[in-house]
Order: sequence, then structure tokens, then C-alpha cells
Amino acid sequence: MRLCYICESTQGGVRKHLRELLRVFLRPEEGLTVSALFGDRGEPGFQDELRDFKTQFPTFEFTLVPEFRRAIGLHDLHAYGVIKDLLRDCKPDVIHTHGSKGGIIGREAARHLGIANVLHTPHVFPFQWETGMKKRLYLSIERHASRFCRSIICVGEGQRAEALATGIAPAERLTVIRNGVELGALPTAETRANLRTALNLDLETPCVAMVARLAPQKGVGIFLRAAAAAIRQHPRVTFVLVGSGPDEEAVRARITELQLPPERFRLLGHREDAESLYPAFDVLVLSSLYEGLPYVLLEAMARGVPVVATDVMGSRDVVVDGITGFLAPVSDPAQIAEKVLLLLNNPELHARQSAAARRHVADHFSFEAFVEGHRKLYRM
Repeated sequence: MRLCYICESTQGGVRKHLRELLRVFLRPEEGLTVSALFGDRGEPGFQDELRDFKTQFPTFEFTLVPEFRRAIGLHDLHAYGVIKDLLRDCKPDVIHTHGSKGGIIGREAARHLGIANVLHTPHVFPFQWETGMKKRLYLSIERHASRFCRSIICVGEGQRAEALATGIAPAERLTVIRNGVELGALPTAETRANLRTALNLDLETPCVAMVARLAPQKGVGIFLRAAAAAIRQHPRVTFVLVGSGPDEEAVRARITELQLPPERFRLLGHREDAESLYPAFDVLVLSSLYEGLPYVLLEAMARGVPVVATDVMGSRDVVVDGITGFLAPVSDPAQIAEKVLLLLNNPELHARQSAAARRHVADHFSFEAFVEGHRKLYRM
């Protein structure tokens, strides 16, 4: 069976999602011949990962399509033609599209070629961040494109409810496969100490982190204001921001404007090893304005790090408020700071939420369930 992945943007959580699918379904025992058509707009490390997959699994073919771009324009017609020609050449039995642009162009190309066995994972719907006429346009496009796929894979129950409420597709064509992570062993004190040393963090200083692309979706300015509020109230807490992106210059300017002291607020930039840093942190914050189902929360919770997240779809699928972490109103830095300080100032509460968070991920967001859900869909 020939399987083809199509995606325009390969960054952040989408990158991880695709990487996890590839590392499983490229294995010879899965009985699949896998190809991929990806945009070249992504984190540099992803292309290295693709080359590594090609070395390990020589039958894997991937093509980077520079015509794939986030902005809407005439280049989309060119991208459509390129994708259609590539699909005609590779003759897939199953197409799995990802993201907004990949989903719209990929499904339309499949329809033109008469390929009906198409699956689509939106990750986030494009209308989530728009209003007015643009929102209505994106809704109509998604409703149209949904007619040309066998199933829409929602990464959480909140996304499925949104798809139903907005008429994206009928219930029978909406499948929930939650993002999942491998639990692994709990980090040791030695691991934490080594990471703290590598990051030049004092072992006893409370450290609060956010791991995110520096892009409008993530509400980074909210995190910065929460950090400023917490620093004023706590004599030693240090904040760390891990990530890069289009808003990096604006973020740096805002850090200066808020007079966040460099010894207590650090911008680490993009880290290919970001997933390994969680044991160094005492609390993870995610101040997103909208989400699909964020991997960073799952990764932190799996390592026993309590989380404070904004109360948006996706994050509320992961966080049981007051049990596995805290939810705070969107755009309310004071509430985020309050919840962070509550965790830092109450060791027993911190320990309870740490254990509950890890159990919750094990019970509801396992990597095995993520894989098996896709395996069943690919073979239907």
C-alpha cells in the first residue's frame, strides 16, 4: 500500500506530529511505501530528519515544494499543479493531508485525480484565528474541502465539537485521534541537576518556562506580562522562553519595555533539544490564543511538570483545571502569574499536580493509541 503525506508548514507541533507518524509507518513491518510532499518553510532540523529517514529507509521518497507558502496568492495555483503532478507520479493508495494549505490543495488535487481514499488532519482550523468576512470565507472553504476526504482526523474532542458546531463535516466523517506522547521514565535528580548546570540555572531557583514558536497564536506577550507580575511578587523566580519565530524582534522589544531583568528572564531561542529540557523547569506556561491539542503540555506533564495554560480549545482537552494543572482566562497575565506562584509556593500542591499530570497523560494521551488510531484508518 502506498501512503503519501502532504503538508505545507512543518513547524512546532505539526513537525512533531509528522515526525512521529514517519518514524512508525516507515518501518518495513507496517507494509507501507511512504512518500511525502512538504513545504520548505519549516524549522531547519526537520529537513535533516527527513534526510535521516531516507538514509534509514531507502524506499522513503520526499519532495520539498517551494511553491507551498502560507500566504494566499497566485502561487497557490502553481502549488496545486505541482502537487497534482507529483501525486500522479507516485500513485498513492492513501493520501493524508495536514494543515490548512496542505489540506485544501492536497484534497483538491486528489479529487481531480480521482483518488477518494483521503484523510485530513487540520491540527488547527484556519477560521479559529479569523473574524468577520475572512472567517466566513475560511469556513466555506473548509466545508467544501471536507467533501473530498474519507475522514477528518481531529486531534482532540474539542476540535471535533468545533467541527460539528460549524458544519465542517457530519459526525460519521469526524474521527478523534488524540495527540500522544511516550511516557518514559521520570527524570532523576541527576538529570535535573545536569540540565540546570547546562542552562546556567541555579539548582534551587524556581524556574518557569514557556516552549513555543514566537508567533501571534502563542500569545507570547501575555506570558511576558505574567512573568513581570510574578517577578515583582517572588524574590527568586526565573523565567525562560524557548523558541523562535516571526515575532522574535517584537518579543525582544517587549522584554526591554517591561524591564524584565536579564538575570531573571532568559530568551533561549530555538532549541532542537527543547523536548529534553522539561526536567529543568518547575512549571510550564502556555499562553496561547488558540490551539489544536498542544504537544508541549503533554510533554511537560509526562515528565511530571505542572502546567498553567490559557483556557482555550485543545489546552482544556489536556488540562483538568486544579487537578493536572491550572487553566487561566485568555489574555489575563495576572491570573497566569497567580497560578504559577500558587504552585511555586505550595510544594504539596506542586507534587500532587505533578503526579496527577503524568497519570493523566498515561491514561488518555498514549503514543500507542495515537499510532493504532492511524494504523486502523490507513487500512480501512
